[in-house]
Order: sequence, then structure tokens, then C-alpha cells
Amino acid sequence: MKPTNYSNKLDFVDDFSLKIEELGHSRIYGQILGWLLICHPPHQSFSDLVENLSISKASVSNSTRMMLETGLIEKTRVQGERQIYFRIKDGSLIDFMQKQMAHTLSLEHITQKGLELLKSDTETDSTRLKRANAFHHFLAQQLTGLIEKYKIERQS
Repeated sequence: MKPTNYSNKLDFVDDFSLKIEELGHSRIYGQILGWLLICHPPHQSFSDLVENLSISKASVSNSTRMMLETGLIEKTRVQGERQIYFRIKDGSLIDFMQKQMAHTLSLEHITQKGLELLKSDTETDSTRLKRANAFHHFLAQQLTGLIEKYKIERQS
């Protein structure tokens, strides 16, 4: 994939949001997340998000609620101000990958149970299920090591 040079922050946000949309989230979810990754200050009010991203209040409300529920962002206050701000929660990307790893482990266990089921079934070819199980096993092992390595390197 060829890197893109961005002429402004919104170009980055648009590109980022399109990729997040491909991953199954709404484009606005990606816009908010992308903006919170590069905005200054790192915390943004509800109004800041509406204004800077030119999106509706309802969209901001729905997307920030989902991000809060998943722990990707958090609410914060600025001393002397009444409004609530949102920011990327420190460590949330690591938490997200650990949740993905848990899903991968679940799929490994499910495919292993499927293989046990098919042991006595002589009519079904288990080749595809064996490949799926091996793939999820491999991913689970690799992700665990990578996340731990990242945590260690990040501390230094």
C-alpha cells in the first residue's frame, strides 16, 4: 500500500475513517477516532467534534457512547470548565488487541471441538477445519508474544 501525504488533518481523518469502516465500524466512528488521535489539545468536547468533523450531534453521541462502552475513549474534565471532554484512553489500543486475541483463542477452542466432533465422521473432510484451527492457534501464540514485547519496549 502506497503511503499518502496529507495536506491537512481532515485528509488523515478521512483516510483513517475509510479503513475503520472497512473493519466494520461506521465511518463517523472512524472520523472521531482519527481526530482524537491527532487533535490538539488531545481532549475534545462534544461541540469540538461536531464542529471540526462537520458531523451531526446524534452521530457524535452514538459513536462516543460506543467508544466509551468498549473502553477506547474516556471522559475527562478540564479544571474550571463545566463541559465534558473525550480523549483516547491510555492503553486502550493494547486492550483492544487483547480482546481480539481472546476472540482468536475462542475460535481456536471452537475449531478444536469441531475437530473432535469430526474424528468419528468418515464422510466429512476436516482439512479446512484443521487449517482454521492451526491458523487461530498460530495467531494466539504470536499475538500474546507481540503484545508482551510491545509492553516491555514501551516501558523502556
